[in-house]
Amino acid sequence: MIIVDDFSDIAPPPPSGTMLTAAQLQSGPPIDPLTRILTYTADDWEKFIDEWATHGVKKPKYKEIKRFSGANDRGIDIAGFMHKSMLKGVWDNYQCKHYDHPLHPGDVWPEIGKILWHSFNKHYVPPRTYYFVAPRECGTTLSQYLANTPVLKAKVLEVWDANIRDHITKTQAVPLEGEFAAYVNDFDFSIFRAKAVRELIEQHKATPYFLSRFGGGLPARPKPGAPPVEIDDMESG
Repeated sequence: MIIVDDFSDIAPPPPSGTMLTAAQLQSGPPIDPLTRILTYTADDWEKFIDEWATHGVKKPKYKEIKRFSGANDRGIDIAGFMHKSMLKGVWDNYQCKHYDHPLHPGDVWPEIGKILWHSFNKHYVPPRTYYFVAPRECGTTLSQYLANTPVLKAKVLEVWDANIRDHITKTQAVPLEGEFAAYVNDFDFSIFRAKAVRELIEQHKATPYFLSRFGGGLPARPKPGAPPVEIDDMESG
């Protein structure tokens, strides 16, 4: 047995430059919004994006915001419309995904298929931009596909039979053939992008919901300095 008796004192942590507030004493240090959103349910995440779109970006960017939830949403979660034509005019789609991992290509293939199929059937015109919005954002592979439109298109065509054709609707398979295949071949795949979460949170600060979701209050008060040794003339009565 080896006995080690060469102990050294552990240096104390450096003193903090701020004072502990009553809120920190009661609830502990604040949780960073980037960490807090990881605890959301999928429904909470959609509500957060709805708040962001409606109150954070609507006035300067959109005429109207609509949230589509539930069955038969045709691949639309949060839509921002530029004018009264709505789905028949210029619009953007925000596809909300709240998973326990960064988005993989397999997570989004069916969603891309829905946009292709339903726009082909004139249920709506294709969105101007289609954003994938996820708290853990996109993994490396998907990010590379979204940054390279020809590669993204090639991968969609490659995986169609295995990963897309049976996942667009619950009532039928959608083979890539005929007029639909020609439509997909001519489709502008550059509309598919990802939204940075830090940008969402920064813009969400402009909404009336930010404090209720993430807290706030005054910043930590700095520690006061030591009192002076001598009393200044201005302090004498």
